[in-house]
Amino acid sequence: MQTGGAPPTDSQAHALVDALWAHATPDCGMEHIRARTSPVGIGIVFFIRAARTDIARARVRRLVVDTLASGGTGVHGYSITFDH
Repeated sequence: MQTGGAPPTDSQAHALVDALWAHATPDCGMEHIRARTSPVGIGIVFFIRAARTDIARARVRRLVVDTLASGGTGVHGYSITFDH
């Protein structure tokens, strides 16, 4: 979710998805990402290949944290909430 006033735009959601793909490695097991905007942020659903759910969740957390920490284009001003 972006911190600040205005609701996120579809282009911001696309930029965030692009940044996540750019930081994904084969070890992430990422197969697909879906992102949707809402008045309160951007919801992202990850499709991750993993033997267990806890492994998939750990991979997603690492990918998101690393991507946002990179400071690259499309990742500024976001906070994270993980839902299960």
